[in-house]
Amino acid sequence: MNKNLKKIGILLLVVLLAVAAVFGLEKISEKIHLKNIKDYDWLLKNVTLLNSSMGKNIYTVSKSEDIDIYNENYRKVVDKKYENIDKKDYTFEKPLVIHNLYGTNALSLNIFFNSEEETYLKYYVSVDDKKVNDFSRVLKNDGKNNLTKTHEYQIIGLVPGYKNTITLKLKDKTSKTLKEKQIVIDLTELKTNSQTFAKVTEGTSKSELEDGLFAILGNDSDTQDYLALYDNDGVLRTEIPIIGYRAHKILFKDNCMYFSISQTKIVKMSNTGRIEDIYRTGKYQLHHDYTFTDDGNIIVLANNTEKDTEEDCIIKIDLETKEVKELIDFEPMFQSYVDTCTLDTTGQRDEGEDGLDWLHLNSIEYVNGDVFLSSRETSSILKVKNIETKPELKYILSAEEIWEDTDFEDYVYDQKGDFKIHAGQHSVRYTPTSDSKVYYLTFFDNNYGKANSQPKFDYSKIGIKNNNPFQGDHSYYYTYKVDERKERFELVDSIELVYSGIVSSIQDLDNGNVLTDSGTAGVFAEYDKKNNLIRSYELKMNKYMVYRVIKYNFNNFWFED
Repeated sequence: MNKNLKKIGILLLVVLLAVAAVFGLEKISEKIHLKNIKDYDWLLKNVTLLNSSMGKNIYTVSKSEDIDIYNENYRKVVDKKYENIDKKDYTFEKPLVIHNLYGTNALSLNIFFNSEEETYLKYYVSVDDKKVNDFSRVLKNDGKNNLTKTHEYQIIGLVPGYKNTITLKLKDKTSKTLKEKQIVIDLTELKTNSQTFAKVTEGTSKSELEDGLFAILGNDSDTQDYLALYDNDGVLRTEIPIIGYRAHKILFKDNCMYFSISQTKIVKMSNTGRIEDIYRTGKYQLHHDYTFTDDGNIIVLANNTEKDTEEDCIIKIDLETKEVKELIDFEPMFQSYVDTCTLDTTGQRDEGEDGLDWLHLNSIEYVNGDVFLSSRETSSILKVKNIETKPELKYILSAEEIWEDTDFEDYVYDQKGDFKIHAGQHSVRYTPTSDSKVYYLTFFDNNYGKANSQPKFDYSKIGIKNNNPFQGDHSYYYTYKVDERKERFELVDSIELVYSGIVSSIQDLDNGNVLTDSGTAGVFAEYDKKNNLIRSYELKMNKYMVYRVIKYNFNNFWFED
């Protein structure tokens, strides 16, 4: 009996050792794999172009799911695989079609073909569902007057969970359809991190919506962070994965678009989905906003990770040299005020940082060398002159009580008229008039009164009752008219909005409509010129917010206007 027990014990020990060895080998293998995905030669062997099961004559890129699509070696390998394809025999009738070639948009097809004469391409995406309208656009090419014999595009707008029929129409310079072809791709098994349909509510206005796609810039995901695009019907048409944090804005230059993919990286992407370049911020962490300067480079709101304060710096990235230069650290400019501020020790911090958040810049607007800034923590709008040469504080728009008895109270412009002052605002944007000293500033007034760095300040004395970021009565779209000669501002336009104490955005659209995003409610909406609601949209939030929504038409990028 004892011998049998001993034998069983030995056998169990052997089994356990074997299992342990297997798991150990798996861990070692995993480490090797994670190392190898950064190795060009390994990628060359393990990234392949295969015939896809999604459709006839459609290729797909076969790779491990954990390969970083923003890795430079991965991009080089995909380039090499794509360039090695002999493309001279691909025609409109038999085009080269690859699903999501560079991994930057699972709802896209890359297509290549040659035509006998100079033509352009119009396409339609349709699915067998009456609630989903067709998506149609004219694709942009590099030819004069958008006419070419060599066609290379990324078709976007596919709908996940459906078989998609893409109808291609080849047109001549007179817009006559010369040829027509259909491609069917099965995306019934494709899973996205974004919900396919936003909840749509019709407003009272019958005005037309601005043409374009709503870019969802920050819907903090538990799995994969992303940049999502929705059409006017609230249908998901694009999902671009990012490394983490959020994409704060899309900028366009030289037929490419620029957007952030993490706290330390901005990428340049072509209209085929190829990552052309990556710009790193070094010791700085980008946050909230960035924009172009007059010389075509990018200025960025940033944290200096070597400082004890946060969200109080502006940097500039040279797109040619990739040099990162600090333009201003606001702490020395406001040192006497900073010295009165308190470090938040509640454990509920914004952006995951641990420094003194005394200013909390959340938007930047660059105008002729000056910048307009939104400071959420001080409920103030700042104008700073000569940001690239010799920064100088021009003025502050806020309740005068916030800066009372400080060295900066004389910078506060007078409030003309009796209206509720803004608090916790976001997304300040500039509109000029014929008089350079008189202009408009539009923004999202969160109507949120709480500053962790100044816990003793009572916002109720300036008429702000909301102090919970998720529960309150209303937020507002606000427009101020600013008169620098008279050093005053007045409220000239407003729209009552769904409450959002933090995160939010506004946009004055080209056709006169207004786009708003109540971030913590997951609601964005478009209003007509008379401030009547045309249509609102609601998204389920993975955590607690839809950070920012901006509408882009993507003309001169993917599409021809």
